[in-house]
Amino acid sequence: MRLCFFQVTEYTLVMKCVKQLLLIALILGVYSVSSQKAFSYPASRSTFSALESDSIKLTRSSRDSNRNESSPQSRKFTEDLSPLAPGTHNLSIGVGQIFLMGNLSTNFENSLGTQVHYTYGVSDMFSFESDFGYSSHSNGNFSLVNLDAALRTNLVYFDQLVPFASIGLGFYHPSEILSNNATLSALLFGMELGGGVDLLLSKKVFFGTRLNYHNMFDSTKVASNGVSLPIGGSFISFMIHAGVSF
Repeated sequence: MRLCFFQVTEYTLVMKCVKQLLLIALILGVYSVSSQKAFSYPASRSTFSALESDSIKLTRSSRDSNRNESSPQSRKFTEDLSPLAPGTHNLSIGVGQIFLMGNLSTNFENSLGTQVHYTYGVSDMFSFESDFGYSSHSNGNFSLVNLDAALRTNLVYFDQLVPFASIGLGFYHPSEILSNNATLSALLFGMELGGGVDLLLSKKVFFGTRLNYHNMFDSTKVASNGVSLPIGGSFISFMIHAGVSF
């Protein structure tokens, strides 16, 4: 009986040890699998991101963010920059309607005008912009020349469309012929506020439209007949333009 008791006791202890060993092995196996998944997930995630980034068409901002100025590849990216990208020079010519406002609209008619725009890309969001415009109204009885410098803000990039807004200051030279053939002209300071949208047609060519409000600060000047008269006013330019990047 004593021998049987010891055999049963030893068998019970052995079974308990086996159960404990199996439990420990199971815990270690689960831990190793979970740790392997945790380790492999970032790698798979990064691989997926890399594949995803390769499959997406490179935009201007993605090219610039991945550009390394010291590598030969950066020179290739620099050559492939889109219009209005940071570091690019952009020149465009616009044609459109000039809408006179206030007293100007009462005395003179609206007319077609032309503008030349220059834009230098500072960053993806901001650009320096300047424009030179000219228009003639009422058979040459009134003419406008303006030279402005503005800060341009690219609002969003949607596919190849770039909506923008701008605000700036500049110089204006209105000139008018009075009823007695006297002339009145002045060099005035003013401001402009506007916006528009550009369509990037290729790596070098873009097309767009813009609407700008111009306000010439009123001043009193002496006409050619010696009479002091006020001159100034406001107008709106609505232009379509096409340009190249270099």
